[in-house]
Amino acid sequence: MRGKVSDAGPTRVSERLDICLVQDTDLLRVWLYTGQSDRMVVSFTGIGVEGEDLGYEFAKTATQNGRDSALFIADKTRSWLNAPGIIEEIRQWIDAFRVETGARDVMTLGHSMGGFAALAMPKYTPVKVAVGLSPQVSVHPDVVADDPRWMDYRNRINSFAIRDVSETLVRDTRYFVVHGRHSREAPQRDRFPRADNLVHLILPRTVHNVPQKLRRAGLLSSVVELAFQNRPRKLRHTMAGLDVYRRPPPDALPDDQNRVAR
Repeated sequence: MRGKVSDAGPTRVSERLDICLVQDTDLLRVWLYTGQSDRMVVSFTGIGVEGEDLGYEFAKTATQNGRDSALFIADKTRSWLNAPGIIEEIRQWIDAFRVETGARDVMTLGHSMGGFAALAMPKYTPVKVAVGLSPQVSVHPDVVADDPRWMDYRNRINSFAIRDVSETLVRDTRYFVVHGRHSREAPQRDRFPRADNLVHLILPRTVHNVPQKLRRAGLLSSVVELAFQNRPRKLRHTMAGLDVYRRPPPDALPDDQNRVAR
């Protein structure tokens, strides 16, 4: 089964890469791609469109055009990792594929709901760098009551394993987050934790479509790769033409506003 791919030239990349569907249950849809490097990327699918099958995303970017191994995961429950047993099952897939590929470094990547998962999973399995594009900080009604989006899915969540992504941050992972500056993103963007190991970039004239904007500018793969390499200055320089700016890090704030990853 082939999936939706948020990359330039998706059809050509999808046809060239041997991305194999290995699980399709009520809980998860999982694909594997085996590359030649010692890096493995876990790409989480976003919320997609109601009634349509969720496919894999970021085939070109996650594999760096076929170089890196990749595990593509779609949460069919659209639960932001809150469905019973889903975190454990994803962790088992990541740990098993890490052993199978001999990966030295594991990275995570995703947009929107997929970005939330990419940022949350390092709490449950070792991840070197996590990249979230337009991610939610929470979908809990007590945390983001002022965000009316995705309510059809949010109302189906009966219990929360993750109330707020800030609860999942760990010291050994480097986090990169990119949000649009539009006011519709404010309920999620402005509640994001500030931490020494989290680089939070803001794109003016952008709503929830961060990956689409980066793709149109021809920058999506290079931005993600620079994040994976933990090169924040080079990353900001690469995005300078989009007027990107960095949200202040913790040392620029009063002590009582600092939030450092555990």
